[in-house]
Amino acid sequence: MKLKRFEALSLQEALQAVKAELGPEAVIVSSRRIQKAGGLFGLLSQSVIEVTAAVDRSTPTEDTQPAVTLDRSLQALMKNQKTGASPAVTPPKAPKEPTFSEQLQVATVLDPVTQHLHDMKEEIQRLRESQKDPEQALGPLRQELEGLRIVVSEVLGSQMHSRVEGLPGDLLEDYQTLVGHGVDAQLAHKILRSVVETLGTAGLGNREAVDEFLRERMKEDFVVSNPSVSRQYGQKIMMLVGPTGVGKTTTIAKLAGLARQRDEHQKTVLITLDTYRVAAVEQLRVYAKILKIPLEVVVSQQDFLECLGRHHEADLILIDTAGRSPKDRTGHEELVAMTRGTFKIETHLVLAAPMGESVQMETIRRYHALPVHKIIMTKLDETSRYGNMYNVLSQTGIPVSYLSSGQRVPEDLEAATQAGLVELVLGDKPVVDNVEPSVLVEVVH
Repeated sequence: MKLKRFEALSLQEALQAVKAELGPEAVIVSSRRIQKAGGLFGLLSQSVIEVTAAVDRSTPTEDTQPAVTLDRSLQALMKNQKTGASPAVTPPKAPKEPTFSEQLQVATVLDPVTQHLHDMKEEIQRLRESQKDPEQALGPLRQELEGLRIVVSEVLGSQMHSRVEGLPGDLLEDYQTLVGHGVDAQLAHKILRSVVETLGTAGLGNREAVDEFLRERMKEDFVVSNPSVSRQYGQKIMMLVGPTGVGKTTTIAKLAGLARQRDEHQKTVLITLDTYRVAAVEQLRVYAKILKIPLEVVVSQQDFLECLGRHHEADLILIDTAGRSPKDRTGHEELVAMTRGTFKIETHLVLAAPMGESVQMETIRRYHALPVHKIIMTKLDETSRYGNMYNVLSQTGIPVSYLSSGQRVPEDLEAATQAGLVELVLGDKPVVDNVEPSVLVEVVH
């Protein structure tokens, strides 16, 4: 038996070379794709097909000799078509079992097709998985966009530097103050340009007028909306949502205490969906006992709807939810299902001021399907820079309802105002006073 290796750019060329040199009786032993090195340091390497074939040079017997080769069959068929003669009709014979050589040749021809089908199957499976989790498909795209954003920011940054240096008067110092407090550079420049366009160069000499207009201009970028919690406006249902650790449970207690201070006859109900943390339920239970208001613990959507139905006469219903990771799709779908019903639920997204701007924007995007009606900013006492808050709120346009700056209930909760938000960003408003945190005390009638 004679063995020989053949290399070609394609499998068809390799089989033709085998047939030309070893004859049609050759047996394909193996075939594989290899990388053929070439050029300096292998820079000109290319992929080729390596086929190993064998042929037995002994005289073929009647058992091993193929009855009719493929070439002869094709030649006879073409000859009959030219002459118009009908092929000889022979009695049907039982199908002959293909020889081992023929089986190997068929398998070799089908090998690339099989590999292609396997690749297609993997691609289809990948597409199905990406449909189940859109983030898997959108993740690489977001990374590319983030890289593009960084490049564009660098280009714009160099342009912004030259534009900022052209600001007249003391506005360059105002620009540095805004950026130092975390305000986006482009937003800061836009605000100060509007000051110049409104007051003119001559008006910039009046520092008091500049400061006043700067604050008025920044107020326009804040939207505030305080809930009308009063019996004359009908029932109010507020659901607090947000990631873990932003202070939803404490804020719920502050809202209940604040409502009690405003109107001691108002019927308030606490509902908690946070059954994952026993401490959260017990904390609310203590507050509810002190305020003498009912607390409901629900574990399913059906229980939730039945609970709302039982308290249809309540003036204010405050709903605490479990902290959800921004990537918890199941948890978000459960919240969306609970807000889709006959009850008018106002969702307040709770964000912690120390959170980074990108994290806050991502959280808003994740909860957008609820939808988010208002935002509550908490933990204002744990940071000294509020520029990121200004950037997020001015971009999204979502109203701010309340600001929270400590653990005291309900003293450390206040309704948001445009002036108060601007003072925070400019560093003119103290967030925490020197009073020690107090414990909620029972209201004495």
